Amino acid sequence: MFYMIRMAGAFVLLCLLAGALIPLTFLRPKHRNNMGDISQFCGTIMTKYWGADLKIEHPERLSPNEPTVFVANHQDTHDIFFAINIIRRGTVVLGKWEFVYVPFIGVLFYLAGNILIKRTQKSKAQKALQEAANKMQKKQLSVLIFPEGTRNWGEPLPFKLGAFKLAIEAQAPIQPVCFSLRHITMDFKKWCSGTVRVKCLEPISTKGLSEEDAVDLAVKTRKLIEAGCIEISK
Repeated sequence: MFYMIRMAGAFVLLCLLAGALIPLTFLRPKHRNNMGDISQFCGTIMTKYWGADLKIEHPERLSPNEPTVFVANHQDTHDIFFAINIIRRGTVVLGKWEFVYVPFIGVLFYLAGNILIKRTQKSKAQKALQEAANKMQKKQLSVLIFPEGTRNWGEPLPFKLGAFKLAIEAQAPIQPVCFSLRHITMDFKKWCSGTVRVKCLEPISTKGLSEEDAVDLAVKTRKLIEAGCIEISK
């Protein structure tokens, strides 16, 4: 019961924060730095709400000097509270279009300049990836993607190829990011829930790669992230 009340409170708080921040996005709608500024503010508050200790290894890799595709493991509903802590200025999220229907949060997500795709329509999803690659180069923009496509609830899933095709299309490096496995490091029934560990691995270059290399790139990245997650969760 305590956990359910706390979870409900977290979403109410996040909705209130989103509602308060929406007017600010009208000043610079879809600006490249919107998501970074919003995420750092909201991420700090949500981390304190959960009583979590956030530790990031190699944080400098979250602010690359060139357009980059960030790839991270997607665990559960709590990602919306903790994953935003890795988003810096110049980075947006590639997410599913249905997210805009979440009250207040969806509107802010859209106005912040994130990239939305309709994954059920393959042709439109492919076109969206091509447009995302163009935006990355034109606006010097980095993109965060959760390539599993859905929450894994602690059991790693195969990576979908969209993130890797995007990186190859934009000739942008892949930046693997590992989040510690929260079912091991966290206890949300306690006020001080535990530690969220994040490890930014070595970037993976895509220079010279073609779309045919996307599968091998996805497999390589998944193995690195899976091993990293296990390591930082001990």
